[in-house]
Amino acid sequence: MSLKAVSLSEQIADHLGERIVRGELAPGAKLPEAELAKSLDVSTNSLREAFRLLEKRHLIELQPRRGARVCEVTESEVRDLYDFLFLLLSHMAARAARDWQPGQIEDLARMLPELERYFQADDLPAAHQVAFRFVELATRRFADNRYLAADIEDLVPLLKRFSYIALQEETTEFDMSLKIFQRLLENVLARNPEQAAADILEYGENQCRIVLRAVAKRNAA
Repeated sequence: MSLKAVSLSEQIADHLGERIVRGELAPGAKLPEAELAKSLDVSTNSLREAFRLLEKRHLIELQPRRGARVCEVTESEVRDLYDFLFLLLSHMAARAARDWQPGQIEDLARMLPELERYFQADDLPAAHQVAFRFVELATRRFADNRYLAADIEDLVPLLKRFSYIALQEETTEFDMSLKIFQRLLENVLARNPEQAAADILEYGENQCRIVLRAVAKRNAA
């Protein structure tokens, strides 16, 4: 694979991050710098910068004199992420319900039929990508606070990883997610901030239980 473009380090981080999300780079896997740089046809300096981005995204850890490795998935990390991130997302959902303006919701609403089409076609990886495009666009549009947006953006890659684990554990999880997304949109359009926030919290609690179940199975294997 050859990556040659502006913001090369970010492209490398996105590429490696996606492999981590999908489990192609397993928890605890070492990321040998020289070997990866050669396979990606990039400089070690660009790769090191990509590693720093992945560390910020909570996908790898950099160990002095030992290099980079993919972060493990632990029960405590799963609980911490869902407790904190969904508190932020529920705050943002309530703000969206209170403050949205014409022109800010229509493109998000159009993503729901797209999500459903992918789900019905059993293309869960594509549906997963659309769901996170929804989250990323909503964050840029409705966070309305640089610190809130920064925290969400830093944690979304880890959420992508955990939610992919949930999809692998229980494919019906996406059906539940789709129903909650639809209800969320209805409550945002109805300017019901309390219920919009409750929808997001329900989504997080449901998915967290599934991820924890998958982690427990892996630990018992």
